[in-house]
Amino acid sequence: MNGSVDRRQLTFMAMAGLAGGAIGWIPVELAARGHSLTQNQTAWTQLAGIISMALLWALIGGLIIASESQTLEITPRTTRDFLRGFVICFVIGLPAVYYANVLFTAVLIDGGWGVNRAGAFGWLILARTIGWAFTGLMLGIAVGGATLSLNNLVKGGIGGLTGGFIGGLLFDPISMGGGGGLLSRLIGLSVLGLAIGLAIGLVQELTKNAWLVVEAGRLAGRQFRLEKSTVTVGRAEENAVGLFGDPHVQARHALLTRQSDGWSIKSIAIASGTTVNGNVVETAPLRDGDRIGIGDYLLRFNLRQGARAPGDRQAAFIHTPRPDTAISSGPRQPFLIDGSGNRYAIQPAAPTRMGRALDNDIVVSHPSVSRHHAQIVAANGGFELHDLSSQNGTYVSGQRIGEARINDGDTIALGDAPFTFRA
Repeated sequence: MNGSVDRRQLTFMAMAGLAGGAIGWIPVELAARGHSLTQNQTAWTQLAGIISMALLWALIGGLIIASESQTLEITPRTTRDFLRGFVICFVIGLPAVYYANVLFTAVLIDGGWGVNRAGAFGWLILARTIGWAFTGLMLGIAVGGATLSLNNLVKGGIGGLTGGFIGGLLFDPISMGGGGGLLSRLIGLSVLGLAIGLAIGLVQELTKNAWLVVEAGRLAGRQFRLEKSTVTVGRAEENAVGLFGDPHVQARHALLTRQSDGWSIKSIAIASGTTVNGNVVETAPLRDGDRIGIGDYLLRFNLRQGARAPGDRQAAFIHTPRPDTAISSGPRQPFLIDGSGNRYAIQPAAPTRMGRALDNDIVVSHPSVSRHHAQIVAANGGFELHDLSSQNGTYVSGQRIGEARINDGDTIALGDAPFTFRA
């Protein structure tokens, strides 16, 4: 599977960085008003400059972290993410800006910088590039640390360093080209934020090892990077993989785990189950290209080439709807056939219970099916179908029943899920 880059995520992170740079321009401009590089600054002026630049970096970092949700809505989750990122980036930004200023000044002094000296503009670009690359490095580490993933510290640092370097390289030419006015500085700081957001996102995308792509459902087209060793999937906002807008997805529905031999999935849903390639599972290994069904969502699991895949572990299927495994070779063994041609064995010596819950003999993952919907029992040399007080009813040949004898070829339905009985 190729490591397809999530362009949507990149766009959100780049635009978040741009917005942070644009908003952060306001305190920077206010703090620098009436001052220039050629003037001696008081301690208060220097402090205001450090705080204003730290606010700039905090706004860029906070918005980049909030953009991970890929939504323009202000939700409790995006608010939490922004505030967490803002505080972390501001706290780290204060010393980072101070030492970046030290580097900036040292480079200018070393180059003998002066307003009318030859090559002064080049030294100014070099000094700012080094200073902002350092601050970008620290910002990227802060952004990575805010995700509570050690791996993201390195990725964020590389992305932040790259973005800060690009922003520092372009700021003074943009400012000079625009005459050094307010608008040119606004554009320069916005480009800085955009470069950092884009660089951090690009590093994360190019180095991801496992991810999910939503193929069907409300969030079709959305991607989720799997960065932690344990990833929860469900409807609640606190899940790393949030599947919203589907009542059949539970608050915490499934658990993805990275192990030494690859990834696996465990269903933790109480009512509706989880499927892998159409099979209802309790636990199952995951391989590149596997399709996971949760409620009305269909997710494709992707593993980068070279990443370790699971070996020959077998899935703990509740039911495997295939003729060669679901039905034994015994003579005249009864079974059900669903609309896709899958066969489900009927136990001749014990009741065969059917429903949506995972403890049924035949698990039917359909929203119209109750948790324990119906059962088939052997009686008087044949078989009977008993409804178990289901909400949407049990039917034989189109007639709703409480109990009824079923014969070879009869059409039965659990809610809106049809089957054909064969004996």
